[in-house]
Formats: sequence, C-alpha cells, structure tokens
Amino acid sequence: MGNEKINSVEFDFNVYVTSHTGRVRDNNEDNFALNTISKKLEYQNVSFQTEMAQPFIAAVFDGMGGEENGEYASLIAAAAAKELYKKVCEYSDCKFDALANNYVTLANNKIRDFTEEKHSRSGGSTVAAVIVKGGIVHPFSLGDSRIYLMRGGNLIQISRDHTLARLKYERKIYSREEADLSPDSHKLTAFLGMDYKKEGIEAQNYDPVCLTSGEMLLLCSDGLYDELTHAEIERIMTVHPDNPAFELVKAALKNGGGDNVTCVVVYKK
Repeated sequence: MGNEKINSVEFDFNVYVTSHTGRVRDNNEDNFALNTISKKLEYQNVSFQTEMAQPFIAAVFDGMGGEENGEYASLIAAAAAKELYKKVCEYSDCKFDALANNYVTLANNKIRDFTEEKHSRSGGSTVAAVIVKGGIVHPFSLGDSRIYLMRGGNLIQISRDHTLARLKYERKIYSREEADLSPDSHKLTAFLGMDYKKEGIEAQNYDPVCLTSGEMLLLCSDGLYDELTHAEIERIMTVHPDNPAFELVKAALKNGGGDNVTCVVVYKK
C-alpha cells in the first residue's frame, strides 16, 4: 500500500487545553468542551493536548452564581455542547448561526432547570465557542470569555465582551481605559442562564474565519486577560507555539492567579 492513508481522516489541527483554579479560589467554576470531552467536577485542574480532525467544536465556559451553582452551570453548558457537536456532524449543509442559537437556548434552559430545582435564581455561565468545519471557523459567544485570532504575529480579539463597561464605552460614557478599570467590566449583560422564562436567546455570532497553516485561535476565561496584558498574551503565544495553553495559564498564575483560568488553543498545522 506504500504511503497511502488507511482512511481519509486528516488530523490537521492541534488543540491545547489547560484549566486551573488559580491561587485564590478553592473551586474551579470554569469548564471547557472539546466535542464530547469536558472537565468533571472532581478535576479542579486539567491540562492536555490532542490532534483533531474536522468537524469539531471547542468552547470555554466561566460559571457564575456562587461556587456550587457556578460549577454546575458551566458543567451543564459544557455537557449541552455534545448536542451541538452531534448536529454539526449530522448535517452536511449547516446553518451555523442557527446551530449556535439552538445551542445557547438549550444550555440556558438546562441551567434554569437546575437552578429552579434548587429554588434559586442564581446561576449562569459565559460561553466562547468555535465550530470548525470545511476549513472554516464559525465563532460565537455570550458573556466576557473571549476568542482571539493569532495571525501574522498579531493577536486580534474577534469576540465582543458582553459587559456593562463595554456597553458604556460604546455609548461614549467611558473611555477605553475607564472601561477596563471600572468594576462594570465584570457585570455581564448577556450569559447562559439569563433567560429566566426560557423564551429563547440568541448567541453573538461573528464573521467566519479561515485559518491557514501556523495560525491559532485562543478561547479563554477572564482569569487569563485579567492577569496578562494583550502584549503578554501575544508574546507567549509567539514564543511557545508547542504548548501555548499551558504556558498562558502558568504566566497568569505567576502574575497572581486571582481567578479560575481556562485556555483552549486551536492550532492549524
């Protein structure tokens, strides 16, 4: 058979995942999804890398609403992503915006079911996610977990922070510096679990991205960019392309590690 491939599966992406409680908190309310894989509650710290073939999904979640509610909210959101992956695999002609909207509604409703069972209104999660299919990346998010593109040595934020500070900046109430330093920077205006009546919510969908060889995507919770500047993240991803998620989290811990921190890096071979 010579050098012929036994099957047509091409593992043309490397994906790096690291999640850590940080140096201050006792529980890790962050989670992630990589197809059907997510962090179990008993595993506070996780780090691994794997090869991926298309199609696949990757996502980061940051739970909120107190330790138990936050942990479960992000876990529920990560588990619901399995249904999104299933649909991405099932349909050859995907309407990606519709799939993202269906997913965030499903995750929202499952979180609300959980909080209702606990007789609580507290509980929610951010989501920053990508669907990768046919060589194209389809990003979407809710909350302040971020999606970045590393291209040509430059780090570009492609997601929008759904925070009160960002809203005030867009309305010219805050300057950029005031928005970054304001306590409003952690007050979310959109997240999974915000729809108490379960009437349906929509994701913030972004323009599709075509990754070329050597380019990377970074999905992260706010525990990363609260500790590292834009320039520091850019430098680490440039210097450590062999295991960028681990190095980013290590640097965030070194700078204080004041919050849970989770990074997922998608690298196009």
